[in-house]
Amino acid sequence: MVIDQTLVPSFITITYDGTELNIVDAKLSLNYDNATKYEESMTATGKKGYLLRKGTSVNQEGDVFVTITKTGDGKQDATISFLETKLQDIAKTENPDDYSKAIVINVQDPGGEQFLSISFSGYVKELKLQPSVKGNFFTDYIAEFEIFDPLTISLTN
Repeated sequence: MVIDQTLVPSFITITYDGTELNIVDAKLSLNYDNATKYEESMTATGKKGYLLRKGTSVNQEGDVFVTITKTGDGKQDATISFLETKLQDIAKTENPDDYSKAIVINVQDPGGEQFLSISFSGYVKELKLQPSVKGNFFTDYIAEFEIFDPLTISLTN
């Protein structure tokens, strides 16, 4: 019998090129698409083998979306300014090696014990205002992080 369990994180910390971002709420979304086709064939030794069909490719993509709430105490102002500065720096250069940085996301349980760490080489792609919802008195920013190199993705506990 298989039991499905969902881990609900209590604390999420995000580090962008060594700078920890002050974030109230985070939504993480990683999507992998392996769009390859394999064909069954006979190998030279007579064993069954599976070959990658000619002309197909492996597509890998991932997105990380983070909600940053701008509150009256100003605790998130430094994070918003930091990300805005990074976006301006990215617009000034054409070489991705200049703006692709190490991003680390740590997820902890209510006791502060880390149960998941996601790291990758990427950059902040967009920072936009979230439309206000009735009853919400604070401004929300949505930051989207782009994974630049899928080979650098590391999932650990």
